[in-house]
Amino acid sequence: MRRRCGLAVLLPVVVLVGCGHHDSHGTAVNAARVPVMLNDVSVATVLGAITKAKLPALNPRDTTSTRCPEAGCVVATDTDTVSILKFPSTGRAEIYAAGVPDMLQVEDIVVVFAPTLTREQKTAYGQVVTKAMLTPAQP
Repeated sequence: MRRRCGLAVLLPVVVLVGCGHHDSHGTAVNAARVPVMLNDVSVATVLGAITKAKLPALNPRDTTSTRCPEAGCVVATDTDTVSILKFPSTGRAEIYAAGVPDMLQVEDIVVVFAPTLTREQKTAYGQVVTKAMLTPAQP
């Protein structure tokens, strides 16, 4: 009786493992390896919105190669007042944001504030970033 019960449990597992997603060429697709971008809002779009709102963002520099390997982001730009990082998923952004004390996270974007910014300035940045994330991209 025990042996039959074990086979009854094992058989559905084997069947489910065999059911994988295949592309049109019959090869298996590994969804865990292919990041799906949540939105098309780029770091440049967020930086542009900050600049357009006349909030300080002086000396922008691409820090993707130095920051992203450790942070897990896909693109990063630092300025004198904020650092803007885009992640491959909201979950990855949340993991990074959990370890950063002075930041704003909106979906897959994390904005890290310089220690010199006031609460009012951080609020202003937050409003601009949130609006940029909700505004559809222009064709």
